Amino acid sequence: MQTLFELKTKLTIDMAVFEQMKKTAEAELSKAAAGQYVQAVVLLSANENEYSTLIKNALSKEKADETAFLEGIKNVNDTEICYVLCMWQADKCIDIPSFDFRKLLCALNPKNTEALLFVMTANGVSGIKVSTTMK
Repeated sequence: MQTLFELKTKLTIDMAVFEQMKKTAEAELSKAAAGQYVQAVVLLSANENEYSTLIKNALSKEKADETAFLEGIKNVNDTEICYVLCMWQADKCIDIPSFDFRKLLCALNPKNTEALLFVMTANGVSGIKVSTTMK
């Protein structure tokens, strides 16, 4: 049985989009040196452009990788994001990116609060809006 929170926050996701973004994340991680806190982050914009990067240390206070990644998206003027996928290198777990990354994403474009984050649940992959995770 699903909790009220799950019923209120889970959204229908496009599995083809998820599979493509997952494949991109796996490719990014295959290029990375092993590290305890390495993540791949993949974004799909409203213009259907995919952007991906490696976060070498997701626990870093500086957020240099995250800032540089989002600055690059800002520079190409494609800042409205529809989907976000974050995958850890160690176990290929799909997870929510750090709170700081989500804040930076929302600062990039206020519409990004409506972007859908892919998350793994007991029932498989699901989606949750960025805004729901910022409370």
